[in-house]
Amino acid sequence: MSVSRSVDIIYTSDIHGYVFPLEYSDNSKANKGLLRLLPAIRNFNSENRILIDLGDSIQGSPLMYFHHLYNKDFDNPISTLLNHVNYDYFVPGNHDFNYGTDYLFKFVRDLKAKTLCSNILDKKGNLLFESGFEIKEFKNGVKVLIIGVTTKYIPNWENPQNIAGMAFLDAYEEPRKIVEKYKNEVDLIVCAYHGGLEKDLETGAEFVKNTGENQGYKIFESIPEIDILLTGHQHRTLVYQKDNRVVMQPGSHGSKLGIIHVDFSEDHSIEKIHPYFLEAKDFEVDLNDQLLVQEVENANQYFLDQIIGEVVEGDLEIKDSFLARRDKHPIVGFINDIQLKVTGAMLSSTSLANVVSGFHKEITIRNVLSTYIYSNTLAVVEIDGKALRRYLEKCAEYFLIVDGEIVANPRFSYPKLEHYNYDMIDGIDYEFDLKKPFGNRVATVKYQGVEIKDTDIFTLALNNYRAYGGGDFEMLRNLKIVKEIPFDVAELLIDYIREHRLLHIKDKKNIILRK
Repeated sequence: MSVSRSVDIIYTSDIHGYVFPLEYSDNSKANKGLLRLLPAIRNFNSENRILIDLGDSIQGSPLMYFHHLYNKDFDNPISTLLNHVNYDYFVPGNHDFNYGTDYLFKFVRDLKAKTLCSNILDKKGNLLFESGFEIKEFKNGVKVLIIGVTTKYIPNWENPQNIAGMAFLDAYEEPRKIVEKYKNEVDLIVCAYHGGLEKDLETGAEFVKNTGENQGYKIFESIPEIDILLTGHQHRTLVYQKDNRVVMQPGSHGSKLGIIHVDFSEDHSIEKIHPYFLEAKDFEVDLNDQLLVQEVENANQYFLDQIIGEVVEGDLEIKDSFLARRDKHPIVGFINDIQLKVTGAMLSSTSLANVVSGFHKEITIRNVLSTYIYSNTLAVVEIDGKALRRYLEKCAEYFLIVDGEIVANPRFSYPKLEHYNYDMIDGIDYEFDLKKPFGNRVATVKYQGVEIKDTDIFTLALNNYRAYGGGDFEMLRNLKIVKEIPFDVAELLIDYIREHRLLHIKDKKNIILRK
């Protein structure tokens, strides 16, 4: 009987807790979800495959929000399913830290898969996770080096208490050292990087600011011994081949399964690399798989459908996400009002996620978690008038004028959807002159009817992601933090609605866009 001289590298990335093929805002059917991908995974011979999850797996869906609240009552649905189909490796993503290290470490302990991450150290200077890499030898004699690495930019976003004492090393340097040491001992090198691409792979043109958040281009171009670079984080769908080498990224939310089929010659040299995707929409959920996680999902659905309040005055449903930003939807002011009440700050800022539902007349927990989807906590920072203007100038970059109409800047859609990086601030009145160039668009900013001065000092409530400069809001980084509120914003919204029950929402228009 002949032994196959091929290996399949199979991977998922950025599942974000989407297990079931549905949209939680209304439970409509969706072409995504880990359950849809399991039948595809089982199509591959387990003896000749490497199965990897590339992180951002345990945060991002209402199911995982529910599970982190009630994790003592239910097994983690992600670890349950990864174990069910025998994943080999897990590489942590930045969002996997969002619910704290206790939650993350329990998830990792429950996994049969080995956790690989070569560039995150604990407070003693040791690797935080099990290993940085592994050399896997197949029955056909082929040896594969698999290196795990995570974006080093986590300290710029994460709540400091979730990463206390940790060190995040360079995502290029660590795999480079491992490759240099083991490159002559293996037949194939795979770098599994929870991070994206800072430059266009074809042209080398920079299409995101090179902050160090994404280093995939540098890794691929500067470590030529890496045969396969698996990427994630940016939620892109891409395949790029160059000189029998591959870069891949499989979208998000379990919409696609990435596969790289590698054929080897008799001497174990690489003969051919063939990358492709299998799509969730082409597979149906296996009932036996579903039953493994149905109990936690049933409890989650009951939780989400709890009615916690009623909109008596005003309309908090969002029918068009762009118009909700352009015209400052009433729900923005509502969120900011709660942040002001909770923190006692002078000003408050918030943004809307890429896709948001808003609230129905009868408000459910589902409405809240489909509108404020992130696990952000709140911080209050001290900001002067000069930095506040710079903050607003950055926000004003969200809009362009095309054929006389205000439209969203396409930079917020490619290479990654990031409409959440347009913030709206309450407590001030301000105008953007969109005919002017970036950096010179803020026409007026008034606090209590008076134009602000550079030296004026304000307290500003905002989420922890933004408070630490997330989204490249550098003017916010290193501001004095006056106080921190250690509760998820979504929880604060739920508690407020429960307490007040009947909501009377005024539509406060404090932002003027001139075109």
